[in-house]
Amino acid sequence: MIPGGNNAPADIRDQLRRDHESALAELEALRADGDDPRLREKLRRLRRAWVVHALAEESVVYRALEGVDGASRADERFVEHELVEALFDKLTRTTPGSHEWKARLKVARELVMRHIETEHEELFMQLGQRYGAEELATLAEQFRLACEKLTLLEEAKAA
Repeated sequence: MIPGGNNAPADIRDQLRRDHESALAELEALRADGDDPRLREKLRRLRRAWVVHALAEESVVYRALEGVDGASRADERFVEHELVEALFDKLTRTTPGSHEWKARLKVARELVMRHIETEHEELFMQLGQRYGAEELATLAEQFRLACEKLTLLEEAKAA
């Protein structure tokens, strides 16, 4: 996941799709790799990227859809973000490759996949219905800027 990466797409949905694909790929890499130090570092990077993505999504995208019919689903999305972050936190205290590690990783992946599927089906449709191309591009830029700021804050906390 590269929150707010260079060459921000013209549509917020493109950026969200990229972040989602990246998160799934990174989760898969955690499952496949058996090197303890590398797993912990990959998890640390994924957790940070997830936090940045989730906070930017909540502050830019969910806020843009407040008051839209069906937007009450946003409450569930907030909880899903929180649950995934909690699973990542628990994984940091688990031995990579252990049964517990594999179980928590599997649940995290399933939760992320569910979250992504419902966002792609519901959230993306709501964005397309409510906003035109120019507004979707503006949301993409706001998301990119939010990701940059949040990344700086996360890096400062880690230092």
